[in-house]
Amino acid sequence: MLEMPSLIELFRIEILHESTSLTVLDGDEIVYLARSATKRVMSIGLSVGSRLPSYCTSMGRVLLAALSAEEFSNYLDRVVLKPLTPHTITDKTLFGDVIAQVRFDGYALIDEELELGLRSIAVQVSTAQGIVIAGMNVGVHVARASTADLVHRVLPILRKGAASLGRMVGATHS
Repeated sequence: MLEMPSLIELFRIEILHESTSLTVLDGDEIVYLARSATKRVMSIGLSVGSRLPSYCTSMGRVLLAALSAEEFSNYLDRVVLKPLTPHTITDKTLFGDVIAQVRFDGYALIDEELELGLRSIAVQVSTAQGIVIAGMNVGVHVARASTADLVHRVLPILRKGAASLGRMVGATHS
């Protein structure tokens, strides 16, 4: 069986040719478990173990959407939504609405909220039992793909990859 970083690399190379990452929620941050980058799309280097705030990342948002209502309310009570760019959502009511939409849509799309020039889309990675175990995303520079392109071209492929990964991880823990 492939290790998760190898699977992410294979997914990126064979299917999308874009940067792909896998994270988990740890407290109020996401932690990178695997990353395969085509080229640097962010000003900071990210690798396994890197941490970012969950509120302004696509993977963080799909993972926050998996929390219970009580867990999400507690998260909102303690987190400070700092503006990292002029596009970062910092209003907690609006942010709650965004997470509700993520739950409904089954994906999160970030458009220059974490860093100017960065756009990403993420989905949950779930076991066959429906347990969310990670978030998986594709990140691109804004010049490479529009938000519509991410939703129409990348999202279906990303969903298939996340489903495959969920099945593989679930099979190893049965």
